[in-house]
Amino acid sequence: MLIGASTRAAFASLVRTFAAFALAMSCASGAALGQTAAEGFPSKLITIVVTFGAGSASDVNARFYVQALKDTLGATAVVDIRPGANGMIGARVVANAAPDGYTVLMGSGTANAANYALYADRIAYKPQQFETVAMLYISPTVLYTTNEIASKTVQGLKEEATRTGRKLNCGSGNAISQVACEVLRIRLSADIVNVAYRGNAQSLSDLVGGHISLAFADVTAAEGMVNSGLIRPLAVAGSGRLATSPDVQTFAEQGIANFDFTAWNGLFVPAGTPPEIIEKLNRAARHMLATPEWEKQRTLAGGQKVSGDLRESQDFVSSEIAKWERYARESNIKPE
Repeated sequence: MLIGASTRAAFASLVRTFAAFALAMSCASGAALGQTAAEGFPSKLITIVVTFGAGSASDVNARFYVQALKDTLGATAVVDIRPGANGMIGARVVANAAPDGYTVLMGSGTANAANYALYADRIAYKPQQFETVAMLYISPTVLYTTNEIASKTVQGLKEEATRTGRKLNCGSGNAISQVACEVLRIRLSADIVNVAYRGNAQSLSDLVGGHISLAFADVTAAEGMVNSGLIRPLAVAGSGRLATSPDVQTFAEQGIANFDFTAWNGLFVPAGTPPEIIEKLNRAARHMLATPEWEKQRTLAGGQKVSGDLRESQDFVSSEIAKWERYARESNIKPE
């Protein structure tokens, strides 16, 4: 039986109408499910994945956030330490987790900015696999040395090495400090050997032991050794001086511009996490940042004051990713 053109057109119109209705119902159902999940969130244990070792700044900051989740959302949370591969192991766990808010990454400048530029197609996760929740902690990386180095300035390192015949070895415990060592070598046109370690604790331990002469690390990792007089800060790789060491100049103040190697921690969840859940997690972060206990910790660690605002946090992460693309081109470093 032949079907007329008008009948075919009517049938096609009916199919399109049904498809549009089905799509609308699907979207409405999905939105309703997301809203329901958000309303009941949290209803089970939240896991905060930390990509660096126990006692690291990431670990310390995660434990502050665990308390904030309890205070604001009545949530129970645990810290899951997954170190290794410059933060890639832990970050990959969260990237592949269910987007339900129950697996949160304590991200970092290494795992969520530097790695993208340095490892390129070798990295097992991409920025698009995460949603930013909040920035928690921003602190400059610091160049440390020992009392065996007489120079009080970065510029004096090259002159001292030439005069004494001392070989300068620069220890790096993560991707950020590894590139910082390489850019320092380029900017000073000096013979500096980059020595990679599995973490800041190991590089600083070798600095104390006299096996290396320089090391880049965050303030938290080096605090005890500095207070004991075992090592000393030589320059701050950031926009301002440290509250804990106000006499130590920045690289810019010592004549080396655009030397900004910021260490930071921020919270991330898998892409696709409902916005309502992200807002709840962000609210807990902003509560944490406003507590006097956190303010004391931040000041002691040399961290900058941040608001935790969602949009500001997203913009900061985007700017860090772009910055690291520039540093990767300058250093031409290819971490193993």
